[in-house]
Amino acid sequence: MLKMFNLKNKIVLVSGCNGYIGKSICKSFTKLGAKVIGTDIKNDKKNSKLHSFYKLDLSSKNEISNFVKLLDKKVTKLDVLVNNAGYVAASGIDKKPFEKYEYNQKYEELNLSNTILFTNSLISKLKKSKSASIINICSIYSYLAYDYRLYNQTNMKTPLAYGVSKAGLMHYSKMLSTALAPQIRVNSVSPGGIFRHQPKKFIKRYLEKTPLKRMGKEEDVANVVIFLASSLSNYIVGQNIIVDGGYSIS
Repeated sequence: MLKMFNLKNKIVLVSGCNGYIGKSICKSFTKLGAKVIGTDIKNDKKNSKLHSFYKLDLSSKNEISNFVKLLDKKVTKLDVLVNNAGYVAASGIDKKPFEKYEYNQKYEELNLSNTILFTNSLISKLKKSKSASIINICSIYSYLAYDYRLYNQTNMKTPLAYGVSKAGLMHYSKMLSTALAPQIRVNSVSPGGIFRHQPKKFIKRYLEKTPLKRMGKEEDVANVVIFLASSLSNYIVGQNIIVDGGYSIS
């Protein structure tokens, strides 16, 4: 079974490679022998788990196009694509009535439309692999309504536009899975709350609803990504794997 986790020499592209979850994903793939290509809007020289790094702003269609052309010169195929990049700044309605909320198009642009453009531009390379996999990082808010009580009396905002854009990405994953199977498997991963030194009130309320009584860690998400990229999951396609310690079932 351990051999099925052997990803030696697999070419893996991870967007958002320098974020907390992105770094953990890159580290896990590298440990298993993969050659990891990372992209991010910022360059973090401390992320030494990359085979190569490219600075890329996914909100720019021109940068996406230029990156794909550059990648054509560097590699002939891709085995795994992990769409981890996203716009995550909270944009909530806590301080004003719902009907006055203004939807921020930046979420839809980066988390959905340009991620679709990025993915579609790379499908031809993925088709050259014998066992390709696309893994989209979504969120429990892709399918779950917010519990506004979690955010009361904190400086946090409910990420409404974020959830809407990630819901679109999860649906895109399912649609894409039917279009590309059996040549390419497409799945998504929806993390719950990841510990980021949030306010104590928020953490207390979150844990009260979470059966495992802890917030998530980056490696919890990375472990599922590795599973979906490996041959252990070769009969799994079009699924959204929830990684939230049971929060969404309580």
